[in-house]
Amino acid sequence: MVYNWVSKKAKNDKLVDEIANKFNLKTYVAQTIVNRGYDDLKKVYEYLNPTLNALNNPYLLEGIEKAVSIIKYHIGLNDKIAIYGDYDVDGITSTSILYIALKRLGANVDFYIPDRLLEGYGINMDAVKILCDSGTKLIITVDCGIASLKEVQYARKLGLDVIITDHHQVPDILPEANCIVNPHIKDCAYPYRELAGVGVAFKLCLALLGDEALEFLDVVALGTVADIVPLTGENRVIVKEGLKMMRNTKNKGLRALINSAGLNKRDIDTYHVGFILAPRLNAAGRLESAVLCVNLLVTDDPIEADRIAAYLNSENAKRQEIEKKILEEAIMQVENNVDLEKEKFIVLYSENWHPGVIGIVSSRITERYHRPSILISVSGGFGKGSGRSIKGFNIYEAIKYAGDCLINFGGHEMAAGLTIDSSQIDDFRFKLNEYAKTKLTAFDMMPIIEIETSIDDVLDCDGANQVSLLEPFGSGNPVPMYAIKNLVVKQISLFGDNKHIRIMVEKNDVMYNVVLFNRACEFDKISTGAVLDIAGFVKVNEWNGEKKLEIIAKDILVKEKNVLFFRNLYNTLMSFNDDFQGLESYNFIDMRNIDDKRSYVLKLFKSDDSTAVIINTRYHIKELINYLNACNYCNFKLSNKIVDAKNAVLWCINADEIMHLPSKFKNIVFYDIPFDSKMFYNILANSGESIVHLLFGKEDLKSSLNDIYNIVPRRSDFAKIFVSMKENSDTLILKDQIYDYFNLNSIKSMICLKILKDNGLINIEESDNIFVLRRNCVDSKVNIKDHQLLQKLYMAEKSFIKFAFQILKKNVKEETA
Repeated sequence: MVYNWVSKKAKNDKLVDEIANKFNLKTYVAQTIVNRGYDDLKKVYEYLNPTLNALNNPYLLEGIEKAVSIIKYHIGLNDKIAIYGDYDVDGITSTSILYIALKRLGANVDFYIPDRLLEGYGINMDAVKILCDSGTKLIITVDCGIASLKEVQYARKLGLDVIITDHHQVPDILPEANCIVNPHIKDCAYPYRELAGVGVAFKLCLALLGDEALEFLDVVALGTVADIVPLTGENRVIVKEGLKMMRNTKNKGLRALINSAGLNKRDIDTYHVGFILAPRLNAAGRLESAVLCVNLLVTDDPIEADRIAAYLNSENAKRQEIEKKILEEAIMQVENNVDLEKEKFIVLYSENWHPGVIGIVSSRITERYHRPSILISVSGGFGKGSGRSIKGFNIYEAIKYAGDCLINFGGHEMAAGLTIDSSQIDDFRFKLNEYAKTKLTAFDMMPIIEIETSIDDVLDCDGANQVSLLEPFGSGNPVPMYAIKNLVVKQISLFGDNKHIRIMVEKNDVMYNVVLFNRACEFDKISTGAVLDIAGFVKVNEWNGEKKLEIIAKDILVKEKNVLFFRNLYNTLMSFNDDFQGLESYNFIDMRNIDDKRSYVLKLFKSDDSTAVIINTRYHIKELINYLNACNYCNFKLSNKIVDAKNAVLWCINADEIMHLPSKFKNIVFYDIPFDSKMFYNILANSGESIVHLLFGKEDLKSSLNDIYNIVPRRSDFAKIFVSMKENSDTLILKDQIYDYFNLNSIKSMICLKILKDNGLINIEESDNIFVLRRNCVDSKVNIKDHQLLQKLYMAEKSFIKFAFQILKKNVKEETA
């Protein structure tokens, strides 16, 4: 997958420096904090040091005082209380902690978790009737209920009291419950609105039990991370403190779950929670019933806990197999049946797909193809669908647009669920794509990596440990991605059943270990000696007691070779001076056409005088450097600028820089034919006390023309670029990967694109680092040779050849390129 790297760097250098100095942080760590909106030192301190003191008073939540009063009233009467939860991890953990809290208060309490497949999300009439018939007098909802107007009205009609605790967005009309606890209630004075359902339930537990409820933080953290709420403010405190508790948790069920997942000897972080623990709890709700998960988290029997955890492990393995099979079938459907050039919204369906797993697979399809998707499980003429979206596209609004095709639907910007008559699926797909065409551009279809900043410092474990101060990472506080540039590949290998890449790289004489997960397909693109830019994060990896810095790459860019050289050559050709003159009036040592100019340079280097060697072509720079290395001679500096050194090899140097050479070096050597005639004559005319040596010969003309050929486009170059674009659809290319796409250096590619565009053959749109190219339909023949830029390059090429013949003093038959 190709990513667009987008910088999110906030421009406030003064604040960055202030934070770095105050908290003794690396500049890139301080920049990351500023990027996340922490704009004064007090906020930064609280961000870096989240403590339980930062938790808000639960009684600031509107309705919580009344909820406590109602609960205690029913406990006093020994009335049966039912907690109505949800089958996801947020609902499971919410149910569990409130159940334990009420048990400790002596309540006659039970819980109800609806079946995902048979009942679906939220309160339903049948469940209310069952609870009423069982003698329930009070229903407390957790993680649901805020939109259940009819169901709550029905419960009240049956004589039940109802307390709603929820964290979802509130509708315009609220249910007629006895009280509602939800931070999103209008005019609610609670300072933080991003609590998960378990966070709201935890606040109720705090109001009921006081600080005793703090021992639930490990379970609260589990539900908070799993529900992907922003890990900011109170959620950050909850998760940071909860993760600390997990390793030595007193909750027997959570302990059994951790052990069964093989995490008993690990410091658990948000990754372990989100991708290892939470899926085991979710698996039961997806395939069977989530009731067992609540039983796991509320039991005091370690044997029962181990039994349930083992069962959840097996259910999760079963879920993974089902998911894998559905994903394979879904990818096959996309590759065989979906025209990705025309369909911006993927809709897939099958009678063989388990409805409890299609949401996970939809997220995989969206991630793979970077466009919204919906998967539908069809049975008995009806389908249950689940969809996921990409950033910037509201899938709920899209489904709403096609709502007349559906029986019912719900969701939010990034995810949605629906029920549909299977005969309506094709119309549904058409309408979704009709909507998507008006909202999604080609730029939206390319995934992005948000880069905090570039790291130019030496990377070390201290900096990686400072980055870890920003944990816990998750929604709203993502793992910080950095651009780490100009890393030279020293060694590359595959590991992990050949799925992953490990690269040893070097920068500024420091070696780093880079890991690229699940990208073995990139292996052949990377070679020893290649220069990489990496988007990724830094961490300390501990193995056998040894701590080492590791760069975890999200994406890599193999940098184009010689781009600076070709850019300078292009600029030189565009300003080429054809005012040629003979060399008779200049003083220089004439060694043109010398048999072994390499040894001549080495002799000058070993002399007492300073020497600067000017090299113009790629072939000759490689030739000379390899020779000096073979001679074990290293008393020189290779640079594109004038350096303070006795000996220098100057390649791709700026003409303005070269004018200072006579004051720095005794010997100035022109190793091959210079591309810049003006610079050449100026050095000869202003050499002062310096001695100019001319070593170039007629054999050098071939390498000079080869480099010019790589700049000046030919007809075949235009054809290669034109035919590589897709017909009747957009071609997306990252600007810094254009050379790789066309297999031409980026300077020549850009020249070709400009000329093709100016002649109306293609259309180009630009956004950030992306080109969107489209071939145009042109009826008449277009003569691109007449373009002014191309004519100027052709003239510069001919002028260079004339200049070369002039300074070679050879009457060689002119060749045209």
